[in-house]
Amino acid sequence: MAAAHQTPIELVLHHRISPERLAPYIRETPTLHEAIRLYRWNIDLSGAVYEALHVFEVVLRNAIDEQLCSWNATQPEPESGRLHSSDWLLDPSALLLRIAGRDIPDARRRALKSTTRRPQGHREPLHEDILAAMSLGTWRFILPGRHDAGKQRLWDEALRTAFPHLRRTPRELERAVEGVYHLRNRIAHLEPIINSNVPAQLVNMRTVIGSIDPQLLSWFTSTERISASLKRRPIPASG
Repeated sequence: MAAAHQTPIELVLHHRISPERLAPYIRETPTLHEAIRLYRWNIDLSGAVYEALHVFEVVLRNAIDEQLCSWNATQPEPESGRLHSSDWLLDPSALLLRIAGRDIPDARRRALKSTTRRPQGHREPLHEDILAAMSLGTWRFILPGRHDAGKQRLWDEALRTAFPHLRRTPRELERAVEGVYHLRNRIAHLEPIINSNVPAQLVNMRTVIGSIDPQLLSWFTSTERISASLKRRPIPASG
């Protein structure tokens, strides 16, 4: 980094944010002043991505949930022949237990904590509580990727209907969700995304949302702030 006069607040930020956390930004810029500008832009871009994730993740999980509810109600218990209910989170079929069985009790525990703290008093978590507590990683994992006959069956019998406008392969859909998932994790851990391929993940968000509902995609495209934030990336002063 080129030597430059550093203001008191820049020195405070360098100390309080920490040299280690500012290091990726310092490597990209000639001065501490420019590095802090880049750090501030990273916050703005991360916020824009997080806003978009509010739409992306909720729309994705609701589309998948709708189809799993319908499909689960057609699945018999292997021994008794009893049909499961439409509530795949409280009464999951054997295939869903195999594919997402670990995630469901984890989400139930998180939902239980939330419902226990309600001002109106404790109640047992409902389907919508557990659904809201499921992670984006679950939706990525249950999509067909590498060969898994169970996941392929779930796709063929249920999940493909959640994406009626899909113009790509199921594997490409899974990769799109995976890409957004990894970007989300970086943002959730307050990591730099200055060298992440955010434009590619915006394309992935659009691909997934558009495969569910083109009208929703139009709304998403008109409201997301990622595109505008990308254009505001600070340009370091020359030499």
